[in-house]
Amino acid sequence: MGKYIATKLNKDGKLFYVKNKINKATYVDVLFDSGARCDTIPGLAHFCEHMFFSGTKTMTKDEVWKKYWSFIATNAQTSLRDIVFTANIFTNELGDYLSTIATLITESTVTNEAINKERKVINQEIAGYSDKHSTISYTFNRYNLFNLPAYKEITFCGSTKTIAQITRKDIVGFIKKYFVANNLQIYICSPLSLNKVKRIANKNLADKLPINDKLEKLDVEFYDVVNNNFVKTKQVDIQKTYINLNIVFPHDYYDFEFYKKLELALDIINDSSIGLLKQLRLKKDLVYGGYVTYLKMKQNCVLIFSCNCEPNNVNEVIKTTAEYFKSIFNDGFTEENLKRVKRYAKHGDATKLPSFSLLFNRLSDYRWYGKVLDHKKLKKIKAKATVEDCNNAIKEALTNGKVSLSLYGQIDKENAINKKQLNEMFKFN
Repeated sequence: MGKYIATKLNKDGKLFYVKNKINKATYVDVLFDSGARCDTIPGLAHFCEHMFFSGTKTMTKDEVWKKYWSFIATNAQTSLRDIVFTANIFTNELGDYLSTIATLITESTVTNEAINKERKVINQEIAGYSDKHSTISYTFNRYNLFNLPAYKEITFCGSTKTIAQITRKDIVGFIKKYFVANNLQIYICSPLSLNKVKRIANKNLADKLPINDKLEKLDVEFYDVVNNNFVKTKQVDIQKTYINLNIVFPHDYYDFEFYKKLELALDIINDSSIGLLKQLRLKKDLVYGGYVTYLKMKQNCVLIFSCNCEPNNVNEVIKTTAEYFKSIFNDGFTEENLKRVKRYAKHGDATKLPSFSLLFNRLSDYRWYGKVLDHKKLKKIKAKATVEDCNNAIKEALTNGKVSLSLYGQIDKENAINKKQLNEMFKFN
């Protein structure tokens, strides 16, 4: 299995590298520790991300878009903790891609005209993401946005009211403070050697970014049920509470058949009409979008439920989630539940671009699993999986699972659930 090697770039940036032995492509994450937790106005970090694509000193907005999206598969996204530029590219394009990122960051023209145009685009996103619970859930999961604090609207990028308050001064100040070399991390999976990758990165990205030795890192207030204490950090004004509930259980890292059946079970859980979100919605819309996913680790797997809610709803959300998992554990899914998600999956597969998805899957799988996978075989496993397979997979996860809970943002310390109460709620036998 491939492991990331950590090294330093010039001007204190960090590079994490792993050898790609599968093909000649390169997978890149250019990450800045500057997510929504650093917002002084809800939506500011996401607004800054948009502004990098609004035009530079030498390129119009159309030229920027044509250039950035000319690489095989690219994206940019804002989360609670970072803003990241991602790409699956041909290896000989690595220098050009990193140079493009540097140009977008250091030469973007943050004009009032461009800001007003982008404000309309962001408001359209806000309107689009606040339409349906199913749309919110899918979007948050697909783009890893479920870990952002929702503010006054069901959205990951502030509200129309807060977006209207953001000025050029706010955006320029945020960029100067956080988009600096010593706030930079690059993750690269490439067939090139580490030394070659480092030289390319220094030449095309790290040396072009300004240095700021007085960078201030802002953390949200953090409550951990397992340790049952508060970590003293600088408070950020997040008006909602972000819930991160983990159920960790031991499992074979390479048991891909199990994980495909577990994915299918989670598809049922995440279906907004029959799954967990429905239960939370029936109780007066307790959460602002949420999703259950899983993460494979070296010796364990973890089920992760993440959502945003009002501070006074936290305990009710956790209680409802525990009740739902217990009902699944005791009663299982129905045949109709499985048929529903398989119909949706079949429709979704038909809309994918084979060449893009194949490259992305191969690189992502190598990043996490360190080996080549037979995707046709894995697809057949999900297609042939029965409702009993799904029930067994989720039951195995819950039977051997150990629960932990982390809360971010606004927290009622006195009434917050404690470790004993949490373990009792999530006891499965």
